[in-house]
Amino acid sequence: MKSRTITVSAISAGLVAICLAVGIYVGFADVFALIASSVFVILPLYVKSYKGCILAYLAGGILGLIFGWFNFVYSFVFPAYFVFFGVYPIVNCYLRDKRVKKYISHLVGLTWCVATFYGIYFYYTKVMGLDFNDIPHYLEWISDYILYAVGVIGLIFYFIYDRFIFIVRTLIDRYLGKIIK
Repeated sequence: MKSRTITVSAISAGLVAICLAVGIYVGFADVFALIASSVFVILPLYVKSYKGCILAYLAGGILGLIFGWFNFVYSFVFPAYFVFFGVYPIVNCYLRDKRVKKYISHLVGLTWCVATFYGIYFYYTKVMGLDFNDIPHYLEWISDYILYAVGVIGLIFYFIYDRFIFIVRTLIDRYLGKIIK
């Protein structure tokens, strides 16, 4: 790899690790940390390097695990990062660059996103022990329809997140083009 690619990948990996560590230690910032880390994973695409993206994904995730010590068990940051939020932006940009038909890429991404949301739900309910016994009486109907709600939320989130990744990639190319010569 060229030195520019290695440099951008290293900076990207460092920013991913910082975001993941913040997501581990600051409980309310976990979703923001996942989204920010997915932005930083695709920084090497400016120099047209998917190898750099994979390097940033792996190195940033491993560094984040090291920074997070053993706190990763009680947070969904690392499972969600390694399953969806770190990989999907790379795959999405790759499919767009290879001009795969939109309905195929949306079908793959949508299935992947909804499956990840169900995985996060089951992680919180089975591993973390989240239950719905403490909800108010007038919201008891939520526990009956929670699996449907998780699917609908995953569906809505996918389309917003997919568009977000496209816009971020465009902005990265524009602004890094002004910074890196």
